Amino acid sequence: MALEGLDLHAFVQALSVPTQEALGALAQIQRQPAAWQLAFDLLATNDANCRFYGAHTLQAKIAHDWDTLDDDRQEALRGELIRLVVESCDGPASVLKKANQALATYALITVPARWENFLPSVIDAIQERARETGKAGASAGVAILDLLELFPEELNRAVVASSQHGKLVQDIKVSLPVVLQILTAVVRGLPGSAVVADAADFAKQLGLSPEWRVRAWRAILQWLQFGISGDTLFIELLEVCIQQLQTLAAHQLSGGAHADSDEIAAASAATDDMLSNMGMAAKYARSVGTLVLERFGEPWASQVLAHCVKSGSDQDAMAWSAMLISFGETYTEFIVSKIADPALSEHVGTYLHMMLVLTRFPGCHGIDEGISDQPLNFWYLLQEALTDYEYDADADSDAARAVVAATRAAVGRAYVELLKALVSKCAFPSAAAWMGADKDERDRFMSYRREAGDAMLNVYYVLREDMLRLLVDEVLGSMDSFSMANWQHVESLLFALRSIGEAVPESEDVHLPRLFSAEALASRFMPVVQASVDGDRSAQWGLLSTKTGVIALIGAFSEWWRGHPELLSVVVPCVTSGLSQPALVQAAVAAFRRICESCREQLTAASESMVHLACDVLRAGAAVPAREQQRIFESVAEVVMALPPQDQAAALAPITTALLVGIYDDLASVGAVSGGGDSSQLTDRLRLVDALARGLQFPDEVEERALAGDPESVSALALAAQCYQLSAGLCEFRGSLLCAMGQALELPVWARDVQTGMVHVDDDLLECLLSVVNNSARRGPHAFMLAFGDAAAFVGNAWSVLVARRDDSGGRVFGRRWSDQCPALLQCISQLATVFSAASDRWHTARPSMAEIDQTLGTILGRVIGDTCAGIAREAATPAAAVEQQPVIVEYLFDLCTRALQTRPELLVCCEQAAIGSLCELSTQALLVPSRLALKPTAYFLAALIRLSGSGSGAQCTPASALLLLMWNQYGAAWLRATLAGIGGMHPRSLLPNLAELLFAMAKNHLATTRQWMAQLLSEPEFPSPHADGEAKRQFMRQVLSTRSFVRVKSIVGEFSTKCRNIHGTAYAD
Repeated sequence: MALEGLDLHAFVQALSVPTQEALGALAQIQRQPAAWQLAFDLLATNDANCRFYGAHTLQAKIAHDWDTLDDDRQEALRGELIRLVVESCDGPASVLKKANQALATYALITVPARWENFLPSVIDAIQERARETGKAGASAGVAILDLLELFPEELNRAVVASSQHGKLVQDIKVSLPVVLQILTAVVRGLPGSAVVADAADFAKQLGLSPEWRVRAWRAILQWLQFGISGDTLFIELLEVCIQQLQTLAAHQLSGGAHADSDEIAAASAATDDMLSNMGMAAKYARSVGTLVLERFGEPWASQVLAHCVKSGSDQDAMAWSAMLISFGETYTEFIVSKIADPALSEHVGTYLHMMLVLTRFPGCHGIDEGISDQPLNFWYLLQEALTDYEYDADADSDAARAVVAATRAAVGRAYVELLKALVSKCAFPSAAAWMGADKDERDRFMSYRREAGDAMLNVYYVLREDMLRLLVDEVLGSMDSFSMANWQHVESLLFALRSIGEAVPESEDVHLPRLFSAEALASRFMPVVQASVDGDRSAQWGLLSTKTGVIALIGAFSEWWRGHPELLSVVVPCVTSGLSQPALVQAAVAAFRRICESCREQLTAASESMVHLACDVLRAGAAVPAREQQRIFESVAEVVMALPPQDQAAALAPITTALLVGIYDDLASVGAVSGGGDSSQLTDRLRLVDALARGLQFPDEVEERALAGDPESVSALALAAQCYQLSAGLCEFRGSLLCAMGQALELPVWARDVQTGMVHVDDDLLECLLSVVNNSARRGPHAFMLAFGDAAAFVGNAWSVLVARRDDSGGRVFGRRWSDQCPALLQCISQLATVFSAASDRWHTARPSMAEIDQTLGTILGRVIGDTCAGIAREAATPAAAVEQQPVIVEYLFDLCTRALQTRPELLVCCEQAAIGSLCELSTQALLVPSRLALKPTAYFLAALIRLSGSGSGAQCTPASALLLLMWNQYGAAWLRATLAGIGGMHPRSLLPNLAELLFAMAKNHLATTRQWMAQLLSEPEFPSPHADGEAKRQFMRQVLSTRSFVRVKSIVGEFSTKCRNIHGTAYAD
């Protein structure tokens, strides 16, 4: 829109509304040079909206079209902006703010190169202009304070070059004393404040307004971000803040009209920022810390906190507490060092008392209040500081040791009170309050309990045995008089004890033996766990919470039970008695697992009763949820695993027999129904077998030591293998289990569509069957481990269920949801390859020859590779789209192939050649898909293949290396093209490390062919990117082929990729 045809009068009328058409026209006009004049034309009107848009236009032109003005006009604009600010100071606040924004934008461009000492000079210029035009001093003050409040925000939002930004900030920091003098004079306008004799008149006048005092406090907070140099100015400002807070506290305590919550919050926020300044704390801890402790140690601070507590005002309490907590968290070491200092000990005590007041703030956290969680981090830091203080203290003299002892005693007294506060705050509220709270409120309370539990650990690290004594005495006394009237207190005490369970050493033999004596367990804890109450819902909730607390407490001290095995005969029944109560099952199982994990050796004497417990759980059926049954079975198996290998079979016999009977009954039940009955019960029983298999595994570290040749570990595994192999009971169990698993694959639940031949696979059942094979197939011996031939045959049959072959044509028929089950089968085959293709060991003596293993596994692997590649291809019209739709299957397939390469490359030799070709084609397509799931395992597989193919000729040539070399010769060029395309910009830069690793393997192991293919590919126009010229490509190739450092290659690839993406030399290249 040209200004020549603009009806200014009509335009002003439209903007005064404003209309949408006028605003759209203004946006277009602002892009034109004539908008400079329009801005002043709008500012010359009397309409507030027009003046606002005039100032806005002026700001926009300065920001975007500054360079269109000559130097003289740029210099003259400064005076015009100051005039505009002064003219606007008596008008609407929005116009003044926009005028100051225009002035700030001007300053961000010209300071300091063309406008030094900006802040003092602009303040003087505004005051002078106001005097010249007859404006009142307060009016000029309004403009100045508005600018001081606005400028830091504008600087934070502005995009300023780093070189100019540093100079600009330096110019501002030099002027900070002037700025802070004005702002502090305003906040001191609060009635009752100390009189500032040299303060500007406008600051005194504005300070009479609560609104301007709040704005001044907020401006102080903004200016603090630039940093205050020197302790004098910092401490002077801090003194002003604390003085004003004291005055505000006096008004609040007296209930006067000047007790404004917004002003308190603003003053506290500024003080909080100063007290949380770590840099100043490091430099001036002594002077600042002493000042704050002395001032906060005066009665007013404690009185105002007590007032907040009495009034129940979270808002005021939050404002006052924020700065107190920040001081404590920042100056913790100073507080600890002065707690026994006669000059400051009383003030430190007062400060700690205030922190305790905040910690025990009345009400239920999350429901009635939100304050009490704020100081918890301080108590953690205080405990850490005390530990460091004691460690660093000079204890060579009696006097020094006395100071350390006095410090610990003083801190200890505070932590005793803290313990009482935490126990009180962790107690559940009344039933009415809890039932009436919504989910978010309950979640906040439970989150607070977890944080408070961590704080109790800090209390223990300070008090140690004193804390145990206090809690144990209280628990025993409360349990003696337990009733539904005091259940909250009892449960909170139990929670406090279990929070420190992990920290109490096994050697503790003073207080815990009193708590967990056989008499206490039998007469105090067991009756509570077995108690019932006939009453309303609230009573049942209270009893259940207490029961859960008892069981969780026993589980929390599982490490301690290991040192006191004589009590386990009472402890375990106390825990397992909760299994008969549905609401307690989860807590009972969790505690049972912790005890079994920590005390498996100590529980071996009771292994028979443990197995009977598992049988009882099995008979209980749905009364114990399936997931919890599995946890129990796994824990029982871990205890049995601690028995000598020759005793394990007899110990397991009752439960394995019961499981087999149930499994065969379920097989018969499911098979008797036409089309297949409900297989969920069968699946649940097989999952229990799987849980036993997990628990019967040797620890990974034992297997690793044995594989490394550790004689003791080898002997242990060899003995176990012999016992497992010779045990008639285990042999019979393995055979029966294998037969049952085979029958499970033939159940009607694997329904085959008569017309299409497609199979509907039972997901849960198949996953469970494969998991049993996985968890029993280990590098070390396993009681349930199937013979190689049996395991391979089962997996082959399972794959045939998933992907069948047509008898007439040999074509493939995939299950309805084959893509969902395929990863589990691929993972199972990978596990078999890892276990059975590894080098022979001294404990698996009954394995077939490696040639037989290679042939069997290779045949399975070849079929699986071919079927999987075909299955992926059928998912979309193009190979790339198919890979993109099935990245998880691609990931698992290449993980399997990589595992086969690393453990037994000969397996690929036994695969069908068509399957190998399909795998190579799929790998090429996977390299072209920008998916981390697909590309990363593919690149890893190809890098391993290329490294092994390097010995595919010469004296070290083997059939496997020859095959890998053939694959490289046939597909290497395609792999290299895909790799270079990804580097050139086809793939996100996050995938460059994987591509760089693959390229490095190519160049290192096949230098000549890689050089030849790279030269051909990079000579193609615009490949791999139109942004990389010939010289850049030649340099890239030369650098890659001349280095043998992967770190260097990764750097070269990254640099070349930035050139291909046309971001080289920009900030995005970093």
